[in-house]
Amino acid sequence: MNRAQKLNWYSQQLISEAETAEKAGNGEHAVAQYLQAAEILLLLAKVEASYAAWKNYTDKASLCQRKARMLIAQSPSDTGWHAPSVSPTGASPRS
Repeated sequence: MNRAQKLNWYSQQLISEAETAEKAGNGEHAVAQYLQAAEILLLLAKVEASYAAWKNYTDKASLCQRKARMLIAQSPSDTGWHAPSVSPTGASPRS
């Protein structure tokens, strides 16, 4: 298994964990997992030469971002959790 395959596998694991957390009512954890998966998928898309694979990665990343936004919008304002901040340039806070 090459590096891209491992990262793709890991992103799928994160999505599975996010879905499990979402079903269990743990929105904060689900949002974090969805956003981490989206970040990995976008990194994979950035280095992908094949249009079909690039499209697959970006579509999955977009879906993860939409799910995270939906969970953030549904979260009660009194829970005290907020989505991770993203810099204006779109770079990861870990960059």
